[in-house]
Amino acid sequence: MSKTPTITNRVTLLLVFLIVFSATIGITYIYYMNKVKVDAVVESRKAMLDGYKRSLAYSIKTISDILGEQLETIPEDQHQQHIQKVIKNLQYNKDWYYFVYTMDGINIAHPYHPEFTNTNRFNHTDSKGNAYIAALAKAAAAGGGYTTYWFSKPNQAEMLPKLAYAKRIPNTELWISTGVYIDAIDAEQTTLTSKLENHVHTAIAIVSLGTLFILFFVVLPISFYMINSIVTPWKQMEKELQHAQKMEAIGIFAGGIAHDFNNILGAIISCCELVMLEIKKTEPVCEDLSRILQAANRGKALVRRIKSFSTRNNTHVQLVRPAKILRECMHLLESFIPPTIDVSVRSKCQSALIQTDPDQYLQILMNLCTNAVQAMSGTKGKLQVELTIHDVAHEEARTLKIPARQYVALTVQDSGTGIPQEHLDKIFDPFFTTRNKIGGTGLGLSIISSIIKQHKGHISVQSIMGEGTTFTVLFPYAGRSQEQELTELSTAPIQGGSEHILFVDDDEDVAYPVAKLLKHFGYSVAVFTNSNDALDAFLSQPEAYDLLLTDQMMPELTGLELIRKVHGISPGLPTILCSGLERGDMYENDAEVSGVSRFFSKPFEPVLLCEAIRTLFDERSTSKGITHGHSISTHN
Repeated sequence: MSKTPTITNRVTLLLVFLIVFSATIGITYIYYMNKVKVDAVVESRKAMLDGYKRSLAYSIKTISDILGEQLETIPEDQHQQHIQKVIKNLQYNKDWYYFVYTMDGINIAHPYHPEFTNTNRFNHTDSKGNAYIAALAKAAAAGGGYTTYWFSKPNQAEMLPKLAYAKRIPNTELWISTGVYIDAIDAEQTTLTSKLENHVHTAIAIVSLGTLFILFFVVLPISFYMINSIVTPWKQMEKELQHAQKMEAIGIFAGGIAHDFNNILGAIISCCELVMLEIKKTEPVCEDLSRILQAANRGKALVRRIKSFSTRNNTHVQLVRPAKILRECMHLLESFIPPTIDVSVRSKCQSALIQTDPDQYLQILMNLCTNAVQAMSGTKGKLQVELTIHDVAHEEARTLKIPARQYVALTVQDSGTGIPQEHLDKIFDPFFTTRNKIGGTGLGLSIISSIIKQHKGHISVQSIMGEGTTFTVLFPYAGRSQEQELTELSTAPIQGGSEHILFVDDDEDVAYPVAKLLKHFGYSVAVFTNSNDALDAFLSQPEAYDLLLTDQMMPELTGLELIRKVHGISPGLPTILCSGLERGDMYENDAEVSGVSRFFSKPFEPVLLCEAIRTLFDERSTSKGITHGHSISTHN
């Protein structure tokens, strides 16, 4: 029977692993440091040689230009005397000097070999047989260049390699040259190499000793501490992952049932509105129908809110009204907040705008409100949520570390148990929670704090034990909305017409009331529950239809596919696409490509559908310059 490894064995294995790991790092470091040293020596030699070349060229170009300017002001019979004087005074180093020749190889001046003066050395060669005077003259004639040859240093007999640069003196038949002996470069390179080796050896020794020190006195103790401290956050991450998977499953489930359930609600709404159009408003049953319609609309809004919250996608930053999102949040929390809690919601900035992702702002609201409700769990309490415009002055801005400007302030206040003062600085830290026993993950406040910082806002908290907690969230104010909310449907008469509509929906419960409603307003409607049959009917008489109204999710041709085929025959035909799913990105881009004139999310308001149909007909008539008569419905 195998024994479970003891803590000593585990520590030993960990220590052996760390030693082997550290040794591997050290060996690798030594190898690459030596390789770097060799490469650095080669590169530094090349760089040093390039530096000397640049120095020689710059020196010669400067002196030749100065000599050229001076010779222009001196009689020609005094040129040689002047040059010899200048060259003698330009001995800036015992090994570095200048000398001047004519283009034919006659020496004009040499500070250390006066015997060369006025002699032709054009074909003179060095100890290796190089005709270096001719080579320098050629380089000078070409605008300047380098030559390497063997020559003795001043007052020395030994021949050494020398690098020289020659250039023509402007407006003359003379050239000037100077050079540096290669052994001087080698000596400097040797000194540099020695210093580099010392640095490398020192670095290797420091890294080796430092690695051992860090291994035994830092890494090993911290490793034990981290192993012990990682267990709890890891379990919390697992809980958060499970929660995220659960939310994803809810989103998939909500998306799956949305189409069918919205179709059911659509049929109920359409039938109710159809009956209400057929009867007088004084009939007793009219009030019952109104209540059915009201309940169906509440169901439609509830499904849409749940689906929107459960299927949050990528961030879509836009101008949003926080007051509107606040109302949506409180609707979602209606069934969650117990009746023992008195809820007060006030918005003093109904039309204020902020720049954010509406789903993320809803997430902030949901998190703060649910935290407040949980803080008052099992007791009577008050939850106060307020939206205001808050001017942050410069002094407050410096304290909060945000720009001084106007902000939309969200305040969530509860009368719960409060947060201990020693915890206030930690509540926004990842994984910090005071509700471990009831499944708190410690990520909610951390996530919303990150969202707020990304939007250049601020979140603060004030709490008194036994009295409650107040969270204040600031988002930069982005102006006022010009949008006017519709509190009720327009009471203006619905305009009908006599045009021909091709209506396609695979759900007969939806197709029946919508078709009957359109016929009620005078339209001629051809109803199909099969998209292929509808396409065949259109292909046989494309001129017989003035508008296509189609569902999206159908078993054979989808609505978008049907619209594409119809537009292949009649590109200008108005089209309306309906779907039990939200429009979103998957429809928005595709619909624009397919030429969808209008999009309605099921269950839609029949009145709004009729208004959209009439608008499309009127727009098409105006663009063609044709006037179609249409009637104004007088049905009640």
